[in-house]
Amino acid sequence: MALPRIAPEELERLKMEIPIQRLAEARGIKLKPQGKDLVGLCPFHEEKTESLHITPEKNLWHCFG
Repeated sequence: MALPRIAPEELERLKMEIPIQRLAEARGIKLKPQGKDLVGLCPFHEEKTESLHITPEKNLWHCFG
């Protein structure tokens, strides 16, 4: 059974209202500063070094793992 899709407008509203940094920290991801980014362990796979990068000023994230 497929999950219902979230309307693109709703996704954009959520992105603007919820900082990804706050969401990651609420999920227990410990973040530390690295330049303009924050880095931490990616929640999507097992790892020992930080590959999750969050750019708070743009509210974006990327896993380099």
